[in-house]
Amino acid sequence: MTSPAFMAALWPFDGARVHAVIDGAVVAGLPEKLKTADCAGWDCLQRGALGPDAAEQAAYIVELLPGAGFTAWLLVDVNAAFDGWGVLMSSRQPLLAMREHSRDLGEVRTPEGQRRPWRWWDAELLDTLLPTLTPPQVDAVFAPGQQIACPGRAAWVWWQRLDGVVDRQVRELGA
Repeated sequence: MTSPAFMAALWPFDGARVHAVIDGAVVAGLPEKLKTADCAGWDCLQRGALGPDAAEQAAYIVELLPGAGFTAWLLVDVNAAFDGWGVLMSSRQPLLAMREHSRDLGEVRTPEGQRRPWRWWDAELLDTLLPTLTPPQVDAVFAPGQQIACPGRAAWVWWQRLDGVVDRQVRELGA
């Protein structure tokens, strides 16, 4: 698949919005880069005020713009340099709704009832977990009309809910 084809797949319909969840623990200097990013908006996924060290390690959600320099930097430079930097989500939802959805996914409850943070945007975790989810869990993971793309150097894995079932597609990167 060519780069323009990937861009078309990320913005598959009129009114589509693409949000990237970027792991600051993987992409060094992310908070500083976001200050000058040409994007539709961004926010930290961790609630509350963070000190400088915690802010550097936090995950951020960014609403990407097609053709923007930040989008190219993320999809080309970051994707080539950093395995496991995060995921992309395509939907009709605005940034605030996707931020809250992503924050909700960032906390799990153990069988003992304890709340634990977890980095749900890890591609290996998603590959293991998504096929095992029950229908209500699938509904909790996928916002309405949402697709999740896990970028990789050689291929991207795309996840979506089709007729209540998790669908997984692997799309090879082309020249």
